[in-house]
Amino acid sequence: MQVVAHDKVISRSGTHSSDVPRSELTAADERKFGLPFILNVPIRHTRQSALTRTAVVASPSAQIPQGAKQTLKLSKEEKKRRRTCRHEGCNNYIVHKGLCCRHGGGKKCSLEGCNSSAKHRGLCWKHVPCKLDGCDKKAKARGLCWAHGGGTKCRNAECSKVA
Repeated sequence: MQVVAHDKVISRSGTHSSDVPRSELTAADERKFGLPFILNVPIRHTRQSALTRTAVVASPSAQIPQGAKQTLKLSKEEKKRRRTCRHEGCNNYIVHKGLCCRHGGGKKCSLEGCNSSAKHRGLCWKHVPCKLDGCDKKAKARGLCWAHGGGTKCRNAECSKVA
């Protein structure tokens, strides 16, 4: 019997043989490096066409470790229901804490006393200032106020005005 250690094969007598590269190891030796072998999980071989595949299957008598999570098999409808807002009558997808943005699921503005939803850098649209120096107006889009080009751009490629 031979024991495999990294890239060398060690025989029972304890002598090292560095002549055998890892690529020439048998399938049985390679299997010993796998997690199923280490965890002592039974292995079932299945035959598909000309190729042989190995599937790891836990037997019914195998014990499940205490820390292992058990997953639930949910239907499409159940999965969709879990992703919708908890607020009665709302079918929007959740953002945070089981609620959509409309019902308090998103982040709030970081300024004290403001309960609006945050839009940019932790501030709501009422508190984001225009990024041009000397302008004290509130930004609409791209960090600019309406006067400096913040807002929806015109769709015409030749036009640079705000729509």
